[in-house]
Amino acid sequence: MDPRLAALLTRLQSTQFVDLAGSESYSVIRIGQALLNDAVATFLASSSVVRTVTLNPRADNRIDVQLKLAKPSFLPAFNVALHIEQQPQLPDSPELVLRLSGAGGLLRLAGPALASSAALPRGIRLDGDRIHVNVRHLLEQQRRADVLDYVEQLQVLTEETRLVVAVQLRVRLSS
Repeated sequence: MDPRLAALLTRLQSTQFVDLAGSESYSVIRIGQALLNDAVATFLASSSVVRTVTLNPRADNRIDVQLKLAKPSFLPAFNVALHIEQQPQLPDSPELVLRLSGAGGLLRLAGPALASSAALPRGIRLDGDRIHVNVRHLLEQQRRADVLDYVEQLQVLTEETRLVVAVQLRVRLSS
């Protein structure tokens, strides 16, 4: 990034974007399957339990997932389906909730391994057949939780081969 632009953005951020007060933006970002899987692989690189995860977004807020665990190593890769069940309600409830289905008995065997704190990154937890993704905690790990101060609405959707993130941003007027 051009150093002049970086300095300008740093200054704007340090003033909580006061010079942009009253501004709004609505964006829809479509993330292709290849980029999505590269990001997941990078994010899970330090996991000692999950070996690989491959996501295949489908229409109607569904994601097919192929999962291979490192431990226990005797388990084969298995497929599960995720359905987006609940969107984050900012600022009070920054959790995206996904419902798991498929894999039957394998999920019951792997569930305890996946539910352990070592298996899943901070901000993601398994509760029965639900996966809770706390957006605030994920952003805190990247030292970017302040971004949520400007998010009015966040939706995570899917279409065939793409994850769709719709976000409405607002820089509030000073009171």
